[in-house]
Amino acid sequence: MREAPIGLVGAFVAERPYLSIGVLAPALTALGVVGARQAGSGAGETIALLGAVAAALLIAPMAIAALAPRGGIWLAGFATLATAIAITCVAWDAGMIASSVNIPAPPRPVVLAAFAYFIFLLALAPLARNVTRLGVLASFGAVLGVAGAAGYLALEGFLGVSGGAVAVTLGLTVGIGAGVNVAADFSNFFTEGENRRRAAAAAGHSAVASSVFSLMALVVFFLTYSVTVNAGAVDVRLVWAGLTVSAAAIATGLVAVVGGLVLSDINEKAALDENRRRQWFAARWRPLRRALPATTAIAFLAIAGIFVVIAGFEVGVSAPLRFAVFILCLCIAAAISFVSVRTSTLIAVILAASAVLSDFAMAFLGVAAPSTEDRFAALTLGAVALGALTVSWRDAGETWRNARDIVENALSDGLRRYLFIVGAGAASFFAAMQALQWPGALSALIYFLMVALISLILAPPAMTAMSARRGR
Repeated sequence: MREAPIGLVGAFVAERPYLSIGVLAPALTALGVVGARQAGSGAGETIALLGAVAAALLIAPMAIAALAPRGGIWLAGFATLATAIAITCVAWDAGMIASSVNIPAPPRPVVLAAFAYFIFLLALAPLARNVTRLGVLASFGAVLGVAGAAGYLALEGFLGVSGGAVAVTLGLTVGIGAGVNVAADFSNFFTEGENRRRAAAAAGHSAVASSVFSLMALVVFFLTYSVTVNAGAVDVRLVWAGLTVSAAAIATGLVAVVGGLVLSDINEKAALDENRRRQWFAARWRPLRRALPATTAIAFLAIAGIFVVIAGFEVGVSAPLRFAVFILCLCIAAAISFVSVRTSTLIAVILAASAVLSDFAMAFLGVAAPSTEDRFAALTLGAVALGALTVSWRDAGETWRNARDIVENALSDGLRRYLFIVGAGAASFFAAMQALQWPGALSALIYFLMVALISLILAPPAMTAMSARRGR
C-alpha cells in the first residue's frame, strides 16, 4: 500500500497537538480581548454577542448531532428530546413559561435557526455521520478564530459595518470547511490502513490545498468588495482585516481537528462506519448512475447552456465586467491551489452558470436581489464549497478511468464536504445577521442557497461529461 503523503503542517500538528492548540487558543483570545479594550464603544459586548450567537448556531447543533445514535427508536427518541428542548426555549422566550432563574431566554430566531441546522445535520447523517463526529471540533476552532480576529476588526473600525459582518460570515464558513476536509480525509486514510497519528497528519496535509484556495478566493472577493464599496479604490485595510479573520478561522479549525483526532481514542469502528457510508451512497446513487451516461450528461449541459443564455438576456448580469473578472480570478486561484486547469475550469463554469440562473430565478420569484457586493460574497462561499467537491473529482480521476466510476467516487467523497460547507455557510450568514450590522444578509443568504442548489444540480453531469472527454 502506498503511504499517504505527510506535509509540514500536518506533521507538526500531529506530532505536537498540545503545543499547536496551546499557542493558537491563548493568542487569539488575547487578540480579541486587546482589540475589544482598545476599540471601546461597546466592541467587547459586540464580540461577546458574536461568540454567543455563533456558539449557539454552529457549535451546539454540530456537537449534539455528533452524539446522535445511528438509527431506530434511539434516534427517534434523541430527535424528540432535541425538539422538546427547542420548543421549551421558544416558549420561554415568548413568556409562556415562567422561570425562577434570572437568566434571559435565548432569542427565538437563534433557537429556530440552530434547530434547523441540527435537523439538517441529522438528515445528512447517512452520508456524513463520521465527518460530524470526527470533525466536531471544527466548529469550536472556527468560532474561536473568528471571535479572536474580531478584535482586530474592532481595532480597524470594521466590526460595526457590513464589511466586518461579511468577513465574519466567510471566516466561520471556511474555518468549519477546513476542519470538515480534515475529518473526511482522515476517514479515508484511516480506512485504507494508516494508523491514527499518520492518518491525522496526512489529512492535515491534504486539507492545505482547499484552505489555500479558500484564502485566495477571499483575497479576490475582498479586493472586488473594496473596489465596489469605495468607488473604484482598494482599501488595503479592509482586505487585510478580512483575510486575517479567515486565516485565523482556518488555522484554528484545521489545528483543532487534527490535534483532536491524534488525541482521541479512535478504533476500527471509524473504518467500519466509512465502509458502510460508501456502500450506502453506492446503493442510492446507482439509479442516477444508470440514467446519466456521458451522452445524456452532454445533452443536459447543452440544454442548461441554452437556459443560461436565455436567463442572461432576460435578466442581465449585475456589473457584467466586474463579474467576469471575478470569475476569471477565481478560476486562476483554483488552478494555482489545486494544480489542475480542468478542476478550475469546472469550478468557474458551474459557478458562472449558477449565478446567472440564480439571478433569473430570484427575478422570476419576485425575491429582492442582493447588492453587488453581497452577491459576490455569496458566490465566494459557493466557490469554496465547489472547491471541496471538485478536488474529490480531481483525485478520483487519478484512480478511476471510467467516467461513471469517477463521478460516483467523487460524489461519494465530495458531496458530504459540499453539503457541510453549504449548511455551515447558511448558519454563518444567520449568525452575522443576528450579531452584527448587515442589512443585506437575508437576501445574500437566499442567493447563496440558490447558487448552491443549482451548482449541485449542474455538478454531476458536468463531471461526467468532462471525465468522458478525458477518457477519450
